[in-house]
Amino acid sequence: MKKSVRDYRGALFDLDGTLIDSMWIWDKLCRDWLIEKGKTPGMDLEKTIEMMTLTQSAEYVIRRFGFDYSPEEILAQWNAAALDRYEHAAPLKPGMAELVRELYEGGTKLAVVTSCFPQACRAVLTRRGLRHYFSALVYTGETPGDKGEPGIWLAAAERIGLPPEDCVVFEDLYRALRGVRSAGMGFAAVYDKTCTDWKAMEAEADYVYGPDFFTELTHE
Repeated sequence: MKKSVRDYRGALFDLDGTLIDSMWIWDKLCRDWLIEKGKTPGMDLEKTIEMMTLTQSAEYVIRRFGFDYSPEEILAQWNAAALDRYEHAAPLKPGMAELVRELYEGGTKLAVVTSCFPQACRAVLTRRGLRHYFSALVYTGETPGDKGEPGIWLAAAERIGLPPEDCVVFEDLYRALRGVRSAGMGFAAVYDKTCTDWKAMEAEADYVYGPDFFTELTHE
């Protein structure tokens, strides 16, 4: 492990919950949409769909509320609503713009690795003035598996032309730690209020950016 994230030649940034304060968009998206359609979602809605993909969530609301929409039609409406919020309402996480700029100006190669859909990712990065810092935008659908497996991280390192050991990953998702470790990369945990495994991630990460973000903690 290197002494600081600044000692790596490459940095891979998650988008939602790491670069952008946007987890609330997805947390409320289905509920807000149902209310707009005149439905009354139960208090257990978010718990019911939290482990579902967006397609599975769409299929669930069709069964539960009797919509005549196809899953594809619902997804199109959800994506349009999410895109509007990414473009106009999702702020940067504290300290992230400064960190990205510092790394870039120091010669670090940067990429975004995200589960977000491409149009929203590009829109929010452009609007917040960060798009030009990243030489690659890598989406989880481009490789088999999810962030808990090494494939997406290895693909991102290849996209920026660096070996995995020269890369550090900034993430708020505890599950991603397993994939990053398997890829042989450094791991910087970034606090987000939605992270239910923060204590474990904080303890196991190489570097920690806590709630105030002002201090980078390194685990020797």
